[in-house]
Amino acid sequence: MDVALSEETEQRLPLIAGGLSVALAQTFATVEPDRKNPGTAQWTVAFDIFHLLL
Repeated sequence: MDVALSEETEQRLPLIAGGLSVALAQTFATVEPDRKNPGTAQWTVAFDIFHLLL
């Protein structure tokens, strides 16, 4: 991005990234509750869901 972010926004980026990571983990748990090590197919489904939401 060629956009200048405010200092406040830059400080919040780790929180946003952390929240997205937790949401991704919860998506795996919802889509494949018994899966311990998600494979390519599960990653694809999770990313497709995120693309729809974002």
